[in-house]
Amino acid sequence: MLQMADVRERYALPTEKEILAGLDEGATLPAEFYYAPEVYALEQEKIFAKSWQYACHESAVAKPGDYAVTKAGSTPIIVTHGRDGKLRGFVNVCRHRLHSIAEENGSKPLLQCPYHGWTYGLDGKLKTAPRSQREANFDCSTISLEPVAVERWDQWVFVNPDPAAPPLATVTADMRGFTDGINAELREYEFQVRYEYDMTCNWKVWAENAVECYHCPTLHQSSFGKTYHTNPDDYAVRSGDNTIWHDGPIKWLPGNVDPAGLRGFRFAFTFPSSFFALDDYVGFIGSVQPVGPEKCWAFVDMYAKPGADPVVVKEWLEMWDQTLIEDKRATDIQQIGYRSGRVPTGRLMLDSESPLQAFMKTTLSALSS
Repeated sequence: MLQMADVRERYALPTEKEILAGLDEGATLPAEFYYAPEVYALEQEKIFAKSWQYACHESAVAKPGDYAVTKAGSTPIIVTHGRDGKLRGFVNVCRHRLHSIAEENGSKPLLQCPYHGWTYGLDGKLKTAPRSQREANFDCSTISLEPVAVERWDQWVFVNPDPAAPPLATVTADMRGFTDGINAELREYEFQVRYEYDMTCNWKVWAENAVECYHCPTLHQSSFGKTYHTNPDDYAVRSGDNTIWHDGPIKWLPGNVDPAGLRGFRFAFTFPSSFFALDDYVGFIGSVQPVGPEKCWAFVDMYAKPGADPVVVKEWLEMWDQTLIEDKRATDIQQIGYRSGRVPTGRLMLDSESPLQAFMKTTLSALSS
């Protein structure tokens, strides 16, 4: 089985202790972490196969029979709402010849594989298989979909490919004091649009961009940086082992409306890939997913506050799309630098980029476990 020691030997990387010491001094992870296929394989096994990740809004599985499809790294997952009212999660792969059970969200009393018609209950148990009566010793009751862990975080449904994963609360506990309030507000917001972005960069490059705002005044001058205060005295960041929190005040509104009294921007990130946020007009939740060593995909579901000024909402949605397109362009270009092999590590600005240091340490710990 591949281990981090094998990757270090293959690429002549520093030891874990040396990398950690470098992180403490403000260095980034070695560049190879952002393109080596062996690191990507380890991330699938040690991070995405063992981490809680956003799956869907509760409305996607609101009533018995509803099911939603998602992915956690390379693991395809289906979440079902059983007749007993319980949410369950399974690997979205038929036990016959590994075809997916469903390609999109839906609602049915049974789940039938479209390839050969094997049919499962919402509890994952095989009910029928065509021609099974012609097979010796074929017992449907011994076959079921592979389970995964499912939990709610308020209105959000999270999944973990590891069915024996520690509770989601072990990851989110240090952030609940901040997120309880924004989730309560977001529950009232109304869905508007999903934005999707394909990046030619390693997933960590995009995630690291998402958890710092040192770049906001420069990269987002006419988008996020125009809308919110992003200087270090106004824009606050907090980092835990698995969670990152941002908040910053609104500084500009269309029509020169005075932003005084507004609560401003609040953003939560959970390692490795899920995030949600809101301000007084819009909110969102999304995720970044690895597609390959140097490719990733992100989606962001946008919501608007009921009764909010439609002019502001329209401008805010356009602002967020512009911001994320700018992020995509920047991270695609960053990947060229990582892939060049000419610069072994970067140098962080720890006062402004402490979330990056926390994210990188968590990544290194997971890969070295």
